Amino acid sequence: MNLKTELVNCVKDLYTLGLNTAISGNHSVRFERIWMWITPSEVPRYKMRSTDLIRVNIKTKAITGKHKPSREWVMHTKIYENTDANAIVHCHSPYTLGISISSRFEEVIEEAKIIVGDPVIIENIASGSVELASNVSKCFKNNRVRAVIIKNHGVVAIGKNLDKARSVVESLEEWSKVLTVCKIFNTKYK
Repeated sequence: MNLKTELVNCVKDLYTLGLNTAISGNHSVRFERIWMWITPSEVPRYKMRSTDLIRVNIKTKAITGKHKPSREWVMHTKIYENTDANAIVHCHSPYTLGISISSRFEEVIEEAKIIVGDPVIIENIASGSVELASNVSKCFKNNRVRAVIIKNHGVVAIGKNLDKARSVVESLEEWSKVLTVCKIFNTKYK
């Protein structure tokens, strides 16, 4: 399977899992070290095709495609410039956002902690802004960070490939669901 098909399948799967709405979230993959494929703006995730993806040069910022790239494309380029990641998954995971706003992450699932590492939570700044892109990319300079949670916005996860980045988002959401249930029932989890 080629990278574009893999990216489109990932986008559709994350939509089906409820981690994005029809036009929310954005995902990308890096190829040939200086290029990335990124999801477009305003194309429903359940209808997306590989021909909808936008090609962006990470160094020159040249953009090619029939749609506008996601408004977060600058954040993706900054993360690629500052890390060795080859995939970025940005979702609006409801449980993860709820926990990041109302509580803090405490270890309840050992396997999730192994996959996610130590998520960093930052304050929200205007979506698509250079300032938000810089704040998120700085968090990933620490090689142990695999997920940045932007309060009231979403989760950004990186990986060596799409499977790894996606597993961080999915594991973080599972962790958040378990924490939510523990809090509902006032359960001690340590």
